[in-house]
Amino acid sequence: MTLIVEKLSLGPLETNCFIIADSECNDCVVIDPAWNANKIIGLVNKRGWNLQAIWLTHSHFDHFGALGTIIKSHPDLPLGLHVKDLPLYQAGGGAANWGIPIDNSHQPTLWFDQTINLNVGMHNFIVLFVPGHSPGHVAFLETNSNLLFGGDVLFQGGIGRTDLYGGDFNQLINSIKLHFLTRPNDTVVYPGHGSNTTILAEKQYNPYLT
Repeated sequence: MTLIVEKLSLGPLETNCFIIADSECNDCVVIDPAWNANKIIGLVNKRGWNLQAIWLTHSHFDHFGALGTIIKSHPDLPLGLHVKDLPLYQAGGGAANWGIPIDNSHQPTLWFDQTINLNVGMHNFIVLFVPGHSPGHVAFLETNSNLLFGGDVLFQGGIGRTDLYGGDFNQLINSIKLHFLTRPNDTVVYPGHGSNTTILAEKQYNPYLT
């Protein structure tokens, strides 16, 4: 039983979209469908996976640019978001500031303030509430292999911006210390932008955490 992780860097801000799949049952979930729906759906179809849900770490527009097209092709697909990020989602996630049209017409049906445990096939995930970059930011921790899909909280050598709507630097640092740095050192962090990293590497080299 293996959790397969496919990483796509998409859109104007090179946002990481992750497709995670159970190798045995072929169920999969898309985390942050950043952009280019045809590329995301094409990979799902090419691998013969069964798309079960979309999980949003938060609702800045670059993390859900492909959402509308994907849900049009999968109209009953559950869409997960934390309720505290709903106003940001309804406002278009800041897309208007870039002059970019965005489809935010599909309402969430899976609320991460109410749902803490998620599954992809036989793999269990815990929803971590990690505000600071946005009011309702969450991360997804795979409990067996210590894989952490962290969105825009902790980067390789950096942290998420806090100068955007709803950002709070102290809150972000607290989220990192409480929910990221307490994980085992070999935990792999899959961030919303840039390269993967580990908890140990960020403890040692991240200038925001020393």
